[in-house]
Amino acid sequence: MKISQNLSLLLVAVTVGAGVMWCVVEYSPLKHQHEMHLGSTKQSMVEEGDEHADSGHVKLSEAQLQASDLAIETAAMAEFVTALALPGQLVLSTDREARISSPVSGTVRSAPIQIGSKVQAGDVLATIESAQLSDASARYLSAKERLDLAQSLFAREQSLWQKKISAEQDYLAARGALAEARIEAQSALQSLMSLGLSEKHARALKAGSNLARFALRTPISGTLLSKDLTLGEAVGSDKPLFRVADLSVLWIDLAIPVNDLSLVRAGQSVWVSNKSGQKTKGQVVFVQPELDSASRSGSVRVQIDNAQGAWRSGEFVDAMIQTDEPKQAISVPVSAIVMIENEPSVFVEGSEGLAPRVVKVGNRSGDRQEIISGLSAGERFVTGNVFVLKADLSKSEAEHEH
Repeated sequence: MKISQNLSLLLVAVTVGAGVMWCVVEYSPLKHQHEMHLGSTKQSMVEEGDEHADSGHVKLSEAQLQASDLAIETAAMAEFVTALALPGQLVLSTDREARISSPVSGTVRSAPIQIGSKVQAGDVLATIESAQLSDASARYLSAKERLDLAQSLFAREQSLWQKKISAEQDYLAARGALAEARIEAQSALQSLMSLGLSEKHARALKAGSNLARFALRTPISGTLLSKDLTLGEAVGSDKPLFRVADLSVLWIDLAIPVNDLSLVRAGQSVWVSNKSGQKTKGQVVFVQPELDSASRSGSVRVQIDNAQGAWRSGEFVDAMIQTDEPKQAISVPVSAIVMIENEPSVFVEGSEGLAPRVVKVGNRSGDRQEIISGLSAGERFVTGNVFVLKADLSKSEAEHEH
């Protein structure tokens, strides 16, 4: 997992229907002279080959500009969102996933639902013929019959003893037999319920019932993702036979450096994107209070809506966790900033050509850096290959010193 930075994201809101789409502003390199005016006019540029002007400024010919692949951007105030950029992977919500095993051993007689099908809670996934279930139901019916008999005998002996017709010893024996019959019947009922039969259905069994087939049902609604059985196969409770998941919600588990954990809390908005350009908005739903023992990093869980099925579990994504309220700010590409005399600087276009200007930087977001001061809206600056300009500037200053 890549180490993240405390970043700030420059986003442009584009209204689409009733919603808002967020996108990163893109910039094109300069290819023609009319796209970029170095100095006040074209006459301010020197003839090709004379690339140095007064000390502190750089002037380049059109051919040199194109060869250097320089680009110019106009500084502007735009919405700026402080965020953490993190890589992640979409996973199923374990709160909405079921791995379904048969509670009885037996032989598969039917399994009609195909992988990928939508199912509703209670739908039958398979029918299993089970001698185990048949034996358990027979035991319960026998125990239930003995309980009915013991209750009748106890009632008779209790009445006779109260009328002093029978001995107390007979009354106590009948009471003991009733207690044993109750324990046996309850044990037989629990055995049936452990095989997946509800108490209501078990108590409704009547003498002569042949309960030999078990209907294996899904406990949740969702999509059947896996099916591991065939007709006629002998199955038991030792392995899952089906996997059903509700794909309408997915999770992203993100690893976060411990220094950034204090910036994240449940409820924060998260922008999610993938390599194919899909975008969606999610939310932080859980911040793990413990650090990973191996990496010593924190863990954050993000939840996204997937009602339309546009996202797939296992997909790699990029997540931007909004850690502060949006604000208006000027920002520049990181590639526009160069260190000159240990000060962050930007090459700004002026009447004399291009000159470096010290700027005060704020937060960073991906390839964008917030500028707190030193650059004003409307000013034009170089966005890339600024090390070429820095080298030319150093050469020009060296020549003036001689």
